Amino acid sequence: MDDYRNRNMNMKHKQLKALVIGTTSWDTIIDIENFPKKAGTYFASARRDVLGGTASGKAINLHRLGFNVTLLTKLANDDAGRKIRASLESEGINYQYIEDETSTERHTNLINKNGERISIYTDYGKFGQDFDIIAYEKSIEEADIILLDICEFVKHLFPILKKHKYKIWVDIHDFDGINPWHQEFLPFANAVFMSSDVLETEEKVKEVVRTILRDKQFVVCTHGKKGAEYFSPDGKEIFQDIVEQFSPVDSNGAGDAFVSGYLYGAKNGFPAEICMKYATLVSGFTIASPFLYNKDLSVENLEQMYQQYFC
Repeated sequence: MDDYRNRNMNMKHKQLKALVIGTTSWDTIIDIENFPKKAGTYFASARRDVLGGTASGKAINLHRLGFNVTLLTKLANDDAGRKIRASLESEGINYQYIEDETSTERHTNLINKNGERISIYTDYGKFGQDFDIIAYEKSIEEADIILLDICEFVKHLFPILKKHKYKIWVDIHDFDGINPWHQEFLPFANAVFMSSDVLETEEKVKEVVRTILRDKQFVVCTHGKKGAEYFSPDGKEIFQDIVEQFSPVDSNGAGDAFVSGYLYGAKNGFPAEICMKYATLVSGFTIASPFLYNKDLSVENLEQMYQQYFC
């Protein structure tokens, strides 16, 4: 283990207040050998109903890594909403929610033998629903760090969030560089996480990253099985490969886990090189689980994995 990391691990760290704003969902997961290639009848090897949503994954991972987490999301007073609340409470997550007037978000996900996923949104909730944004201003002001997802209700909070850009990280997922939906969120971020899923070449990745970096602290782009890259405005680039020892079960939640692992490293004062290592460990640990997070994740287990794979 390097001396820099040893010194920082011996420091007494404050329990950061992390506010996660974004979607939660109730998901039906269907395991199938291979994705269907044509119409027909197929047999699943298993199915399960589980907590989903990008904000849920970040909130639970961060909670398990020692953060003081509050989750702000949108739920209806329906069966799926009640199951989500019960799941969050069982994990000890402090949450606030805007009551959706129509339905809680639901997904049906197909997972093949390689852990790859096809997501089908079956219930979306109500778009354009007004709510009292002032009710959430205190949580936004008191947070040390805010993680935003690109969902519709978040846009209603922009008038408050614009005052707090310095502490906001945005996860824009598969941004192609021109999608106006993604672009609406970029002005509110100090740091950005994204994936290269829709970017066909390395040159295109760097072109899109350059346009984002102009007023950001950093950008991280994940490449699935091909690792991840960190970029800073001063031209620094860091590549981090995956840890291949993790056997994929379900890729759902991998990106959210990556963000959580990076923030764990940043909270402890580590440089980007080490933060990227923590990020890839938490992500890999998550895809080795059938859930949105790995139920064995803890600070102790993460540090043991770091020593095993990187020291």
